[in-house]
Amino acid sequence: MKTSLNARNRFSEGPAPCPEEESRDAALPNGYRVIGLMRGLAASLGVATGRATVVMDSRDIPRVNEGAVIVSKEASPDLAMVMPRACALATEFGGLGATASAYARACGIPAVVGIAGLTRVIRDGDLVRVDGTRGTVEIIESAS
Repeated sequence: MKTSLNARNRFSEGPAPCPEEESRDAALPNGYRVIGLMRGLAASLGVATGRATVVMDSRDIPRVNEGAVIVSKEASPDLAMVMPRACALATEFGGLGATASAYARACGIPAVVGIAGLTRVIRDGDLVRVDGTRGTVEIIESAS
């Protein structure tokens, strides 16, 4: 079967071509409103909502609490230790075959990868919803 260059590129490492952030006015069942929407690659199915913990390096690993959404540039072996505590994962880099995707699928948590600008937009404590089926990360409430 012949595969196009674009199809092969979707499975490679690196940021996916997507907008950094889009605004959307959508009501949520619990009264919150979506204040930001980012798109990436759906890497592990499911939907989860939780407070973001931005992990930039191994010093941030101990801050990942039970039910947190891990937000990172990329997955590292250190993340594998705390991934079972998280409810979801979102990374700036990666593809469907990336380490982050494999970790999330092994832990059974939703994941979206390849979201350009993710760590510049989402801050610690933001309430976010990760939709690993649609490939979206929604910012529901800003921590600041």
